Amino acid sequence: MRKTKTDVIVIGAGQAGLAISYYLTKAKIEHIILERGSIANAWKNERWDSFCLVTPNWTITLPGALDSSVDPDAFMKKDDFVRLLENWAKSFRAPVMKGVCVTDLSRTRDEFKIVTDSRIFFANQVIIATATYQRPKIPQMLSNLDPRWELKTAIDYKNPDSLREGAVLVVGSGQSGCQIAEELNNAGRSTYLSIGHTGRLPRRYRGSDCIKWQLEMGWLDRRAEFLNDPKKRFSGDPHLSGKNGGYTLSLHELRSSGIKLLGRIDACDGSVLKLKGDVKTALQASDRYAVEFRQSVDEFISNSGRTVPLPTSLELQGEPEDSAYDFEEIEQLNLLSENISTVIVATGFEFDFSWVKFPVLDETGYPKTNRGVTRIPGLYFMGLNWMYKRKSGIIYGVADDAQYIAARVSASKQGYYSAVAER
Repeated sequence: MRKTKTDVIVIGAGQAGLAISYYLTKAKIEHIILERGSIANAWKNERWDSFCLVTPNWTITLPGALDSSVDPDAFMKKDDFVRLLENWAKSFRAPVMKGVCVTDLSRTRDEFKIVTDSRIFFANQVIIATATYQRPKIPQMLSNLDPRWELKTAIDYKNPDSLREGAVLVVGSGQSGCQIAEELNNAGRSTYLSIGHTGRLPRRYRGSDCIKWQLEMGWLDRRAEFLNDPKKRFSGDPHLSGKNGGYTLSLHELRSSGIKLLGRIDACDGSVLKLKGDVKTALQASDRYAVEFRQSVDEFISNSGRTVPLPTSLELQGEPEDSAYDFEEIEQLNLLSENISTVIVATGFEFDFSWVKFPVLDETGYPKTNRGVTRIPGLYFMGLNWMYKRKSGIIYGVADDAQYIAARVSASKQGYYSAVAER
């Protein structure tokens, strides 16, 4: 295999990898970005056709990336965001090598060794910017689903017309599951949605977007130690939509529109799914989350002495009506008798850093860092959930983390060359 040596290797060309590249370029540090697909690969190839961001455009804080003509309060469509990242990368000539899959990261005596499917790279420092998740999580009971049913994950789904004819079961009620179920239902598909205990956020409340309130209340700057359980780093995001200008995505409204809500799947016996019968408790959890969020905003407004409008009826849309809980739980679902042809799994993702051959992973295989800096000199991470703050794993926070990591890389580089000069 061919061998290439450079000062710094960045693994991943999504927003995190491009952000660190921007600051490395600014510091005139030689580097190469290795990307298994192309720039913004996950956004381009692992989202459905109508996908758009659930955070407003003002959260895109990548320096110089957002055109002044873009409405800061609108929500960017997938293809537009991909073009934004591609154009931004082009603006500072990000050194991206496309179609290069890293399979092993280890160390020789003096440098890092990065093995890929096409060549071997050597570098003094390495930044892993592959984000938190690498593959969809499929419940064991569905992984061996009879091929009579089309099994897709959220990254496989593209649009209603791409599916077989017939009804569709969507499993998972986070942002992806709810949005996909809504799209299928609106397209005239008979749609079932197996829901978990995921929260609901009001899109807007008392005159501002919910993300703006989170920013002003300091929630996006909460540090990882705020969490009382490290597992909460991987909790599903509350259902929310940025489609058509953004709106509240409510399980109650999905049910009213004709989507059949089901509890969590307990077992699979041939064509019959046995359900936990916990739809009502899931709805209550969603409602409680929304109420607690609004109470937090109200308390923040009161304590800050600000004058803001009272909530409008549109901002309270999605709340349960008096008859919202007046229904019988479905205990089992027969896929054959309900003419279900496709099952779409949207139950989240898993991480896989097994190719990183260093003692920097915890007992679950997740990277242990101090603001992205590992115990191995010259090895860093970018874009992880709660890596430093709540915002680290979202578009809004990657630039801050990248600037910090780039400064550490630069300082380490200076130290390296000083040590070489002294030899």
